[in-house]
Amino acid sequence: MISIILVLILAITSGLLNNSLIVLAVSGIILTLSFRYKNIFKKAYIFYILGVLISAISLYFHEIKYFDIVTNGLIGYGLMLVVMFTGVFPNKWLISKRLKMNRGVFSILSFIMISPHALGHIFKILGGVNLFGIVAYAIMVPLTLISFKGIRKEIKPKEWRNIQKAAYVIYVSLFTHLIYVSDWENRVVYVVIAVLYLNNKIIKELKKWAYLKKQFTQDWYFYFHT
Repeated sequence: MISIILVLILAITSGLLNNSLIVLAVSGIILTLSFRYKNIFKKAYIFYILGVLISAISLYFHEIKYFDIVTNGLIGYGLMLVVMFTGVFPNKWLISKRLKMNRGVFSILSFIMISPHALGHIFKILGGVNLFGIVAYAIMVPLTLISFKGIRKEIKPKEWRNIQKAAYVIYVSLFTHLIYVSDWENRVVYVVIAVLYLNNKIIKELKKWAYLKKQFTQDWYFYFHT
């Protein structure tokens, strides 16, 4: 597992990967860490502090090439990709269970690591503003706040789940933004990722509805035959 992480880090730092592949590599590192080290994100505040420090330093030294991976939002996108696909992976998979333990942590870290990119464009440090990117970032703010355990405990579970459905607007806005601003090579990868997510989401929802229909039919059968 360590060798996989090292290879992915080497690939990212080599400069040979385009942006979309760096996003996938970041996601791969998070998946591998989650699978291999069950409790690595238990002390989440350490990662939050590191994330804020890295984000602040990267934005301040944004002209230095090595900070592009942060100021371009690639680490944040990689984390967001993990958050997205955690919801469509089969529930029985071990990796799904590991990821769901830390989905809130990944969501917060994603917001922290995307912030240098978003704020850099809002304040014209890194260039102009893209509408879809701003929409995605604006919605991420409240969803990130309620992802903190202390705030989440104050919200009823059903209400919290309903609020979290706004994440789908983030996904659509984010991928529209990425596809719009990227070159054709990156666009192809982002479109494939979006299609894979949509395909898995539809399959999972159909299975869910089939299960509920089966349960409903069994309940009615039991009601009329007892």
